[in-house]
Amino acid sequence: MALNAAKKKPTGNKDFVEQEPIDEGTYPCRVAQIIELGLQPQRPHQGKVKPPVEMLYVTYELTDEFMLDKDGEEVLNKPRWQSEDFPFYGLDCDMAKCNKRIKAIDPKLTTGGDWALLGGFPCLVTFVHNTKGDKTFINVASVASVRAKDAGNIAELQNPVKIFDLDEPDLEVFNALPTWLQDKIKSNLNYKGSILEGMLGAEQEEEEDEPEEAPKKPAKKSRKPVPQDDDEDDEPDGDVKQPWDE
Repeated sequence: MALNAAKKKPTGNKDFVEQEPIDEGTYPCRVAQIIELGLQPQRPHQGKVKPPVEMLYVTYELTDEFMLDKDGEEVLNKPRWQSEDFPFYGLDCDMAKCNKRIKAIDPKLTTGGDWALLGGFPCLVTFVHNTKGDKTFINVASVASVRAKDAGNIAELQNPVKIFDLDEPDLEVFNALPTWLQDKIKSNLNYKGSILEGMLGAEQEEEEDEPEEAPKKPAKKSRKPVPQDDDEDDEPDGDVKQPWDE
């Protein structure tokens, strides 16, 4: 039967290799992504409704842990990534997770508390397992500073830093994010009427207004060879896969 889900063939990336959760412990990392999610609704806590809050999404690149291929071998140009999100408050909120993180990553606040400048900074991240049913999730338990004399021993990032600021949105960065993360940003309560909404609307209109290519007329038969333009049939570059797409 065509609608029998049990007999439906699997879809998706044939080259995808399921990755086992990393072991619990502390890993040398660098900050790879800082994505502003905007004003997000919060889940009720102990039956009480919590007000919406600005959220950040931060990704750490593990510098000595790598994706495994189908043979179980490490792919050394594909480091593992782990992320977390948390409310974003001002520096005066000492106990807020965001400020514990920024003071661990940049103990002397050389960035002046500016998250947009933290890309590439080294840190030590402790990960723990959280099991729900038959699934194991990786959570960030804590982030610690790296001594200045040890920072040089932590490998540099293998992927370019991505910073996304809703006050100055970069469409190139936004369009490179996975769809679910784009949707999360667009679901924020301040999205309507925002700079990002305007930019995405303008981008869509521009794509819709692009004129379609007129069909080429068939070439007349000729005994003489017709010279060809080497660049005429160039194809656009394909999509670049990101570590989270693996």
